[in-house]
Amino acid sequence: MVDTVAQPLSKVICRLEQANCKYNITVTKPSRELFQLEDKLYVIKQQLDADGIYNLIAAAKMGKEVF
Repeated sequence: MVDTVAQPLSKVICRLEQANCKYNITVTKPSRELFQLEDKLYVIKQQLDADGIYNLIAAAKMGKEVF
């Protein structure tokens, strides 16, 4: 099992493809856009199906809060 949590999505995709693993990606974002989001996505959750498919949830890092 490849540990992917808290890693950049681009690196995770490369690692999974090198290991010949199948995967699904779901990107999530806040319902309200109060904070700036960075362009880079990170894996925040991973599940491995009985079929051996990685289900990944990715999100962008939130920018700093400025008042």
